[in-house]
Amino acid sequence: MANFEPIVEWLLYQEDDKQVPARVVNLGDGAGLTRLGITSKNFGTLPLLANPNFWDASACTTFLAINRAKIFYDEEFWRHINGDRITDDQIAALVLSWSVNRNIPTAVKALQRVLGVDPDGVLGGVTLAELSQKDPKIVAAQYRAEWISFYHGLVDLNPSNQRFLDGWINRANFPYPSPLPAIYH
Repeated sequence: MANFEPIVEWLLYQEDDKQVPARVVNLGDGAGLTRLGITSKNFGTLPLLANPNFWDASACTTFLAINRAKIFYDEEFWRHINGDRITDDQIAALVLSWSVNRNIPTAVKALQRVLGVDPDGVLGGVTLAELSQKDPKIVAAQYRAEWISFYHGLVDLNPSNQRFLDGWINRANFPYPSPLPAIYH
């Protein structure tokens, strides 16, 4: 069983701006306010983020924001990728990170292609059984390569995405585990 706590801390570090922990920003990308990778446009109506307002740094402290973000990522992503049923932390971390950055079906289908199972976008029993038979280090390397290839494909489809490519590749290559500042623990 993968360990959610260190994985979500690793994810939060990736999602944060690394200047001021849990800072609220407007990236100008049409997603509204963003905090720890969570956007007000996509998730602003979730009760978990409403009181106190997750995007109000004076009402929702860094500590509270990090704790709420952990709950959010557990409920909205981890459970949907069956993270608790993945046996290797690195694989679980990579699937979670790609799911958050793009979406769950895309990340899961990529894992399924790496494993050679029918890519239906659901990380269920067949995918988990196949994953348990493979060397996690090899799967992680192949998954990262698939992830990077996916991003290159996005740039091929829309050259204006070139400005994001270095960041996307850095995310795909970000090592797990990594030493993280204590603020995320």
